[in-house]
Amino acid sequence: MASEGKGSRVFLLVVLFFLLLAGAVGAIHSLPGYSSLGNGQAFIAEVRIEGPIFDAKKTIEALHRVEENPQAKGLLLVINSPGGAVVPSWEIHDLVARIAKKKPVAVSMQSLAASGGYLIACAGSRIFAYGATATGSIGVILQTFSLSGLMDKIGIQSNAIVSGPLKDAGSPFSSMSPVDKKYLQGIVMNIRDQFVQLVADDRHIPPAKVDALATGQVYTGLEAQKLGLVDAIGGEHAAKNWLLTQLKLPKDTRVREVHGEHTLGSWFSTAAGSAISDLLAQSAVRFYLF
Repeated sequence: MASEGKGSRVFLLVVLFFLLLAGAVGAIHSLPGYSSLGNGQAFIAEVRIEGPIFDAKKTIEALHRVEENPQAKGLLLVINSPGGAVVPSWEIHDLVARIAKKKPVAVSMQSLAASGGYLIACAGSRIFAYGATATGSIGVILQTFSLSGLMDKIGIQSNAIVSGPLKDAGSPFSSMSPVDKKYLQGIVMNIRDQFVQLVADDRHIPPAKVDALATGQVYTGLEAQKLGLVDAIGGEHAAKNWLLTQLKLPKDTRVREVHGEHTLGSWFSTAAGSAISDLLAQSAVRFYLF
Protein backbone atom coordinates (compact mmCIF):
# COMPACT_ATOMS: atom_id res chain seq x y z
CA MET A 1 0.00 0.00 0.00
CA ALA A 2 2.89 2.32 0.81
CA SER A 3 4.44 1.67 -2.62
CA GLU A 4 1.09 2.42 -4.30
CA GLY A 5 0.87 5.73 -2.41
CA LYS A 6 4.42 6.63 -3.44
CA GLY A 7 3.64 5.74 -7.06
CA SER A 8 0.57 7.95 -7.00
CA ARG A 9 2.61 10.88 -5.69
CA VAL A 10 5.22 10.39 -8.41
CA PHE A 11 2.47 10.24 -11.03
CA LEU A 12 0.92 13.45 -9.69
CA LEU A 13 4.30 15.18 -9.71
CA VAL A 14 4.87 14.15 -13.34
CA VAL A 15 1.41 15.40 -14.31
CA LEU A 16 2.03 18.68 -12.44
CA PHE A 17 5.38 19.09 -14.21
CA PHE A 18 3.81 18.73 -17.63
CA LEU A 19 0.97 21.08 -16.70
CA LEU A 20 3.51 23.70 -15.62
CA LEU A 21 5.49 23.14 -18.81
CA ALA A 22 2.37 23.53 -20.93
CA GLY A 23 1.49 26.70 -19.01
CA ALA A 24 4.96 28.14 -19.59
CA VAL A 25 4.79 27.38 -23.32
CA GLY A 26 1.35 28.96 -23.48
CA ALA A 27 2.61 32.06 -21.68
CA ILE A 28 5.49 32.39 -24.13
CA HIS A 29 3.10 32.08 -27.08
CA SER A 30 0.91 34.78 -25.58
CA LEU A 31 3.74 37.30 -25.30
CA PRO A 32 3.23 40.26 -27.69
CA GLY A 33 6.46 39.52 -29.52
CA TYR A 34 5.91 35.83 -30.10
CA SER A 35 5.19 34.71 -33.65
CA SER A 36 5.57 31.19 -34.95
CA LEU A 37 7.13 31.49 -38.38
CA GLY A 38 8.74 28.14 -38.89
CA ASN A 39 6.03 25.80 -40.20
CA GLY A 40 7.58 25.60 -43.66
CA GLN A 41 4.68 27.20 -45.55
CA ALA A 42 5.02 30.34 -47.64
CA PHE A 43 3.32 33.38 -46.16
CA ILE A 44 3.13 37.17 -46.36
CA ALA A 45 4.72 38.84 -43.34
CA GLU A 46 3.00 41.87 -41.84
CA VAL A 47 4.78 44.47 -39.73
CA ARG A 48 2.85 47.38 -38.24
CA ILE A 49 4.23 50.79 -37.28
CA GLU A 50 1.79 52.59 -35.02
CA GLY A 51 2.11 55.98 -33.35
CA PRO A 52 5.13 58.27 -32.88
CA ILE A 53 8.52 56.75 -33.70
CA PHE A 54 11.00 57.29 -30.89
CA ASP A 55 12.65 53.86 -30.66
CA ALA A 56 13.25 51.57 -33.63
CA LYS A 57 14.36 48.49 -31.68
CA LYS A 58 11.20 46.37 -31.76
CA THR A 59 10.43 47.27 -35.39
CA ILE A 60 14.00 46.49 -36.42
CA GLU A 61 13.80 43.11 -34.66
CA ALA A 62 10.55 42.29 -36.48
CA LEU A 63 11.99 43.33 -39.85
CA HIS A 64 15.11 41.23 -39.28
CA ARG A 65 12.90 38.21 -38.64
CA VAL A 66 11.11 38.85 -41.94
CA GLU A 67 14.37 39.35 -43.81
CA GLU A 68 15.92 36.15 -42.49
CA ASN A 69 12.90 33.85 -42.90
CA PRO A 70 12.82 32.14 -46.33
CA GLN A 71 9.09 31.34 -45.92
CA ALA A 72 8.30 35.07 -45.65
CA LYS A 73 7.95 35.70 -49.37
CA GLY A 74 6.86 39.32 -49.15
CA LEU A 75 6.30 42.10 -46.62
CA LEU A 76 3.11 44.04 -45.94
CA LEU A 77 4.19 47.15 -44.03
CA VAL A 78 1.25 48.92 -42.39
CA ILE A 79 1.98 52.49 -41.26
CA ASN A 80 -0.17 54.74 -39.09
CA SER A 81 2.30 57.26 -37.71
CA PRO A 82 2.91 61.03 -37.58
CA GLY A 83 6.67 60.41 -37.66
CA GLY A 84 9.14 60.85 -34.83
CA ALA A 85 12.84 61.04 -34.12
CA VAL A 86 15.15 61.34 -37.12
CA VAL A 87 17.57 58.45 -36.59
CA PRO A 88 15.02 55.71 -35.68
CA SER A 89 12.90 56.66 -38.71
CA TRP A 90 15.94 56.54 -40.98
CA GLU A 91 17.12 53.25 -39.47
CA ILE A 92 13.78 51.59 -40.20
CA HIS A 93 13.73 53.05 -43.72
CA ASP A 94 17.14 51.66 -44.56
CA LEU A 95 16.26 48.15 -43.39
CA VAL A 96 12.96 48.17 -45.30
CA ALA A 97 14.86 49.30 -48.41
CA ARG A 98 17.28 46.39 -47.96
CA ILE A 99 14.42 43.92 -47.63
CA ALA A 100 12.78 45.38 -50.75
CA LYS A 101 15.84 44.34 -52.76
CA LYS A 102 15.23 40.70 -51.74
CA LYS A 103 11.43 40.43 -51.63
CA PRO A 104 8.55 42.75 -52.58
CA VAL A 105 7.36 45.23 -49.95
CA ALA A 106 3.85 46.70 -50.14
CA VAL A 107 3.18 49.68 -47.88
CA SER A 108 -0.35 50.33 -46.66
CA MET A 109 -0.68 53.82 -45.23
CA GLN A 110 -3.62 54.23 -42.87
CA SER A 111 -5.08 57.45 -41.42
CA LEU A 112 -1.69 59.08 -41.07
CA ALA A 113 1.72 58.48 -42.64
CA ALA A 114 3.51 61.78 -42.35
CA SER A 115 7.09 62.97 -42.07
CA GLY A 116 9.10 60.07 -40.55
CA GLY A 117 6.17 57.74 -41.27
CA TYR A 118 6.23 58.77 -44.92
CA LEU A 119 10.03 58.56 -45.03
CA ILE A 120 9.77 54.87 -44.05
CA ALA A 121 7.01 54.27 -46.61
CA CYS A 122 9.28 55.51 -49.40
CA ALA A 123 11.46 52.42 -48.95
CA GLY A 124 8.64 50.12 -50.07
CA SER A 125 8.25 48.62 -53.54
CA ARG A 126 4.73 50.04 -53.87
CA ILE A 127 2.83 52.50 -51.65
CA PHE A 128 -0.93 52.29 -51.12
CA ALA A 129 -2.93 55.03 -49.39
CA TYR A 130 -6.57 55.76 -48.73
CA GLY A 131 -8.01 58.83 -50.43
CA ALA A 132 -8.09 60.64 -47.09
CA THR A 133 -4.74 59.42 -45.71
CA ALA A 134 -2.76 62.37 -44.34
CA THR A 135 0.66 61.99 -45.89
CA GLY A 136 3.75 63.92 -46.83
CA SER A 137 4.77 66.59 -44.30
CA ILE A 138 8.29 66.38 -45.71
CA GLY A 139 10.39 68.39 -43.29
CA VAL A 140 12.20 68.59 -39.97
CA ILE A 141 11.44 70.27 -36.66
CA LEU A 142 13.79 71.07 -33.81
CA GLN A 143 12.04 70.85 -30.45
CA THR A 144 13.50 72.95 -27.65
CA PHE A 145 12.38 75.42 -24.99
CA SER A 146 13.79 78.12 -22.74
CA LEU A 147 13.52 78.40 -18.95
CA SER A 148 15.73 81.48 -18.73
CA GLY A 149 12.84 83.92 -18.10
CA LEU A 150 11.41 81.79 -15.31
CA MET A 151 14.86 81.31 -13.78
CA ASP A 152 15.40 85.06 -13.73
CA LYS A 153 12.11 85.56 -11.86
CA ILE A 154 12.94 83.05 -9.14
CA GLY A 155 16.57 84.10 -8.84
CA ILE A 156 18.29 81.08 -10.35
CA GLN A 157 21.33 81.65 -12.55
CA SER A 158 22.73 79.08 -14.95
CA ASN A 159 26.47 78.97 -15.61
CA ALA A 160 27.78 76.79 -18.44
CA ILE A 161 31.47 76.22 -19.01
CA VAL A 162 31.77 75.22 -22.66
CA SER A 163 34.57 74.23 -24.99
CA GLY A 164 33.15 76.31 -27.84
CA PRO A 165 30.59 79.09 -28.36
CA LEU A 166 28.00 76.74 -29.91
CA LYS A 167 28.37 73.88 -27.42
CA ASP A 168 25.25 74.89 -25.46
CA ALA A 169 23.20 76.13 -28.44
CA GLY A 170 19.56 75.31 -27.80
CA SER A 171 20.03 74.80 -24.07
CA PRO A 172 16.77 75.40 -22.15
CA PHE A 173 18.75 77.20 -19.45
CA SER A 174 19.71 80.18 -21.62
CA SER A 175 17.98 82.30 -24.23
CA MET A 176 18.74 81.48 -27.88
CA SER A 177 21.04 84.01 -29.53
CA PRO A 178 20.84 84.89 -33.24
CA VAL A 179 24.09 82.94 -33.76
CA ASP A 180 22.61 79.86 -32.03
CA LYS A 181 19.44 80.09 -34.10
CA LYS A 182 21.35 80.38 -37.38
CA TYR A 183 23.52 77.39 -36.43
CA LEU A 184 20.56 75.17 -35.48
CA GLN A 185 18.56 76.29 -38.50
CA GLY A 186 21.45 75.12 -40.67
CA ILE A 187 21.29 71.64 -39.12
CA VAL A 188 17.52 71.49 -39.63
CA MET A 189 17.87 72.44 -43.30
CA ASN A 190 20.70 69.95 -43.83
CA ILE A 191 18.54 67.09 -42.52
CA ARG A 192 15.59 68.41 -44.53
CA ASP A 193 17.71 68.37 -47.72
CA GLN A 194 18.69 64.75 -47.00
CA PHE A 195 15.00 63.91 -46.61
CA VAL A 196 14.21 65.57 -49.94
CA GLN A 197 16.97 63.63 -51.71
CA LEU A 198 15.78 60.36 -50.16
CA VAL A 199 12.22 60.91 -51.44
CA ALA A 200 13.56 61.90 -54.85
CA ASP A 201 15.69 58.76 -55.09
CA ASP A 202 13.08 56.34 -53.76
CA ARG A 203 10.13 57.74 -55.69
CA HIS A 204 12.09 58.59 -58.86
CA ILE A 205 10.93 62.20 -58.74
CA PRO A 206 13.18 65.13 -59.74
CA PRO A 207 14.74 66.65 -56.58
CA ALA A 208 13.51 70.10 -57.56
CA LYS A 209 9.91 68.86 -57.57
CA VAL A 210 10.28 67.22 -54.16
CA ASP A 211 11.98 70.37 -52.87
CA ALA A 212 8.92 72.39 -53.88
CA LEU A 213 6.67 69.93 -52.03
CA ALA A 214 8.83 69.88 -48.89
CA THR A 215 7.17 72.76 -47.06
CA GLY A 216 6.00 70.55 -44.19
CA GLN A 217 2.56 70.46 -45.83
CA VAL A 218 0.31 67.42 -45.39
CA TYR A 219 -1.41 66.05 -48.51
CA THR A 220 -4.40 63.76 -48.81
CA GLY A 221 -3.86 60.34 -50.35
CA LEU A 222 -5.52 61.47 -53.58
CA GLU A 223 -3.31 64.56 -53.78
CA ALA A 224 -0.24 62.50 -52.95
CA GLN A 225 -1.00 60.05 -55.76
CA LYS A 226 -1.29 62.87 -58.31
CA LEU A 227 2.03 64.27 -57.06
CA GLY A 228 3.76 60.89 -57.32
CA LEU A 229 4.25 60.49 -53.58
CA VAL A 230 2.17 57.30 -53.50
CA ASP A 231 1.43 54.70 -56.17
CA ALA A 232 -2.19 53.65 -55.69
CA ILE A 233 -5.37 54.30 -53.75
CA GLY A 234 -6.37 51.32 -51.63
CA GLY A 235 -6.05 49.63 -48.26
CA GLU A 236 -4.40 46.56 -46.80
CA HIS A 237 -6.45 44.21 -48.99
CA ALA A 238 -5.25 45.93 -52.17
CA ALA A 239 -1.66 45.87 -50.89
CA LYS A 240 -1.90 42.15 -50.09
CA ASN A 241 -3.36 41.35 -53.52
CA TRP A 242 -0.53 43.25 -55.20
CA LEU A 243 2.00 41.15 -53.26
CA LEU A 244 0.23 37.90 -54.20
CA THR A 245 0.26 38.92 -57.86
CA GLN A 246 3.94 39.85 -57.75
CA LEU A 247 4.84 36.58 -56.04
CA LYS A 248 2.40 34.42 -58.02
CA LEU A 249 1.03 32.98 -54.77
CA PRO A 250 -2.50 31.59 -54.26
CA LYS A 251 -5.16 33.92 -52.86
CA ASP A 252 -5.48 31.88 -49.67
CA THR A 253 -1.83 32.51 -48.72
CA ARG A 254 -1.75 33.52 -45.08
CA VAL A 255 -0.73 36.94 -43.79
CA ARG A 256 1.12 36.68 -40.46
CA GLU A 257 1.88 39.61 -38.24
CA VAL A 258 5.50 39.61 -37.07
CA HIS A 259 6.69 41.34 -33.89
CA GLY A 260 10.02 42.02 -32.29
CA GLU A 261 10.91 39.76 -29.39
CA HIS A 262 9.59 40.69 -25.94
CA THR A 263 10.85 39.21 -22.71
CA LEU A 264 10.17 40.18 -19.11
CA GLY A 265 13.76 41.40 -18.89
CA SER A 266 13.41 43.54 -21.99
CA TRP A 267 10.15 45.03 -20.69
CA PHE A 268 11.82 46.12 -17.43
CA SER A 269 14.99 47.38 -19.12
CA THR A 270 13.04 49.24 -21.80
CA ALA A 271 10.79 50.89 -19.21
CA ALA A 272 13.74 51.90 -17.02
CA GLY A 273 15.82 53.06 -19.97
CA SER A 274 12.91 55.08 -21.34
CA ALA A 275 12.34 56.80 -18.01
CA ILE A 276 16.03 57.71 -17.66
CA SER A 277 16.40 58.87 -21.27
CA ASP A 278 13.23 60.97 -21.03
CA LEU A 279 14.62 62.65 -17.92
CA LEU A 280 17.98 63.37 -19.52
CA ALA A 281 16.40 64.47 -22.80
CA GLN A 282 14.64 67.40 -21.14
CA SER A 283 17.86 69.40 -21.39
CA ALA A 284 18.83 68.18 -24.88
CA VAL A 285 18.16 69.55 -28.35
CA ARG A 286 16.06 67.05 -30.30
CA PHE A 287 15.34 66.92 -34.04
CA TYR A 288 12.11 65.31 -35.23
CA LEU A 289 10.50 64.27 -38.49
CA PHE A 290 6.98 65.41 -37.55
